[in-house]
Amino acid sequence: MLKNKIKISFMLVLVTMFVTQLSAQNQLSSPYSRFGMGEMAKRMSSTNIAMGDVAYAYQSPLAVNVANPASYIAFDSLSCLIDAAFSFKYHILQETANKQNGSTISFNYLSLGFSVLRNWKTVLGFQPYSFINYTINQYTPFDDTSDIHYAYNGTGGVYEFYWGNAFRLFKNFSIGLNMSYLFGNYNKLQIVEFPDDNFLNFKRDNELQINGALFSFGTQYFIPIKKSFIGLGLVYTPSIPTVYGNKSTYLLSYQNTALEEVIVDSLYWEGTNKVKITLPQTAGGGISWSNEKYFLGFDFTWSDWSRYSIGEANDSLKDSYKFAVGGSITPNPSGSKYVSKITFSAGYYYELTSLYLKEKQIDKFGINFGFSFPMKKSKTRFNVHFEYGQWGTLKNNLLQERYFLASFNLKLHEKWYQRRILD
Repeated sequence: MLKNKIKISFMLVLVTMFVTQLSAQNQLSSPYSRFGMGEMAKRMSSTNIAMGDVAYAYQSPLAVNVANPASYIAFDSLSCLIDAAFSFKYHILQETANKQNGSTISFNYLSLGFSVLRNWKTVLGFQPYSFINYTINQYTPFDDTSDIHYAYNGTGGVYEFYWGNAFRLFKNFSIGLNMSYLFGNYNKLQIVEFPDDNFLNFKRDNELQINGALFSFGTQYFIPIKKSFIGLGLVYTPSIPTVYGNKSTYLLSYQNTALEEVIVDSLYWEGTNKVKITLPQTAGGGISWSNEKYFLGFDFTWSDWSRYSIGEANDSLKDSYKFAVGGSITPNPSGSKYVSKITFSAGYYYELTSLYLKEKQIDKFGINFGFSFPMKKSKTRFNVHFEYGQWGTLKNNLLQERYFLASFNLKLHEKWYQRRILD
C-alpha cells in the first residue's frame, strides 16, 4: 500500500514538472503583465477559487488553504494530503481595432500537508508567484511610405517554494505562518528599427534575476452556534526587504540583413548590480458561516502596491482592493447515494488592481463554479471548477481581456501513519 502511494506521489511530481515547463512556454501575451511584478498568480487552493477566491475564514481537512496558513490545523492527525492542480485557459485580448485569442495550459500548485503533533500541522508546497509575457508593437511615420518600428517584449516568471505551519493555541483558535523562498527571472527588451539601412537599429535589454524570502501570517477563530460555526480569519504579509534582484542592462546597435541580425556596437553596459525589491504589504480579513452541509464566506484584501519598487524605479502603481463572496453545498455528506456527496461551489470576486493607466484604475472580476467528486471508500477527491472573467476595459483606448478557465485538481488523502492490527 505504501509503495502505491509513493508511486502516485512520484507521478504527481512528474506531471507537475511537465505542466510547469509547458506553462512557461505557452503563456498568451498579456500587455498588462508589463507592469510591477507582472500578472500575479492567485496562490490559493482550487477549492477556494471555485468559491470566488473566498479563503480567509475557511478550513478543511481535505484542502491545503495556503491563503491562510492557520487553516492547516484542520488536517487529520493520522493522514497525509497531497493537493495538486493545473488549468486550461482560453483568452480573448481586444483593443479598439484589434483582437487576439489563444489558449494556455498552466500549472497551479503542488502541496503536501501532514500532522507533526496534535496541535501542530505543516505544509510543503510549490506554486507560481507571477509571470511576465507581453509583446507590444508601435509604429510612427518615417517618410511617406514607411514607419519606424518600436517593439516592447517581456518574458519570465517568479516561482515560490513555501513551508507553512499552523498551531492550535486553544479550542477553535489557530495561528499560522508561511515562509516562502521566491526565485525567478525577468527579461524586458526594447527595440527601435528603422526602415532605411542608413540608420542603425537600437536594442535595450533589461535582465533581472530575483531571489529572496517572503513571510505571511494568519489566524482563524470559529465560534460554535448550535450545529454551525461563525468563522473569522485574518491574514497579513509585511513588506520586509528580504527580496533582491541582480539587474543588468545593456544597449547596442545592430543591422538586419537578409539572413540574420548583425551587432554593430555595444553602446552601453551597466553591469550586474544588486537591487532591493520592495514588495507590497497585504492585509485581508474574512467571515464565514458553515455547518456539515453548507459554507458561505466573504473576504476583503488590500495591498499597498503604491510602495512597490525595484531599486530606485517604480511603475506608479496604486493600492489594490479585492472583494470576494462565495460558498458551497454538499447535499448529504454521509448519505448512501453518490450524488448527495458531491460538493457544489460558486462565487464571485471584484478587484481594483494596482494598474493605473490613462487616468483609469484597471479593474477585474471573475465568476466561478465547481464540483468536487469523492472517490469511493476514500477521502480522496477530484475537483473541477470553471471561471469566466474580465480584466480591463476598451474605454480610453485601453486593453480588455476576457477569459474562460477550467481547472482540474486532485486531493489525495490517505492514512499513511495508521498501523494495521492483525488478529
